[in-house]
Amino acid sequence: VSAVNPRYILRNWMAESAVQKANLNDFSEVHLLQQILQHPFQRQQAAEKAGYSLHPPAWAKDLKVSCSS
Repeated sequence: VSAVNPRYILRNWMAESAVQKANLNDFSEVHLLQQILQHPFQRQQAAEKAGYSLHPPAWAKDLKVSCSS
C-alpha cells in the first residue's frame, strides 16, 4: 500500500503554517515541505517530528481556503 499511497500530502494547514512563517521571513518550513514532498512515500524523521502524518492541529479545523484571486 505504501508504494501506491503517499505518506505525506501537502495539506492546507501545512501550507498555511509555512506561508505564515514565510510572511515573517522565516522560510524554514517552506524548505522543509519542499524536502519532504520530494519523497512523499518514504517515512522521514523530520516530517514525523513536524506531525505531517498525523491529524491536523486543532487550529486547522477553522481554516477556510478560497481559490478565488
